Amino acid sequence: MDIILNNLKELSINFYHSSAFSMIKIFLSIYVIVLVIDIFLIIFARGTGEDIRTIMKGVDIPAGSKGKMTKRWQRIVQRLESEDNSQYKAAILEAHTFVDEILKGIGHKGKNMAERLEQVRPGQLDNIDDLWRAHKIRNQIIKESDFRVDSHLAREIMEIYEDLLKSLEFI
Repeated sequence: MDIILNNLKELSINFYHSSAFSMIKIFLSIYVIVLVIDIFLIIFARGTGEDIRTIMKGVDIPAGSKGKMTKRWQRIVQRLESEDNSQYKAAILEAHTFVDEILKGIGHKGKNMAERLEQVRPGQLDNIDDLWRAHKIRNQIIKESDFRVDSHLAREIMEIYEDLLKSLEFI
């Protein structure tokens, strides 16, 4: 019995130091690396990216074209370069519509922006009070034809919307 055990021990030691065992170790190492890569690819292909966005932001923010969003935002902001009260109003109205579309796109329910803002849970959006203020100013623009918007107010409201868009990583 001791002879058999010694022979097996000697055989295993020889195999351990052989080039065949080295080749098997290399093959298995490559195989494990490929399996790990496959696991990561499967996880991300399943949509884990949206799970990560949900964890980080509290909502699933679609990974849209940031370039298109930025261009659209820049076109809206260009209206502020004018000295015209109506251009300031138009910029605020367009920015409001843009932000409303985004809130709708990330899953906030409601028929209008007010209803969507009511659905926002604490901590979901950083500047919810400022958004309400901007929304109320937008409503004044719509309801009161003689409502004056100066450059300072327009820039202040646009900054509120811009902060939201940046915090949601749309621009």
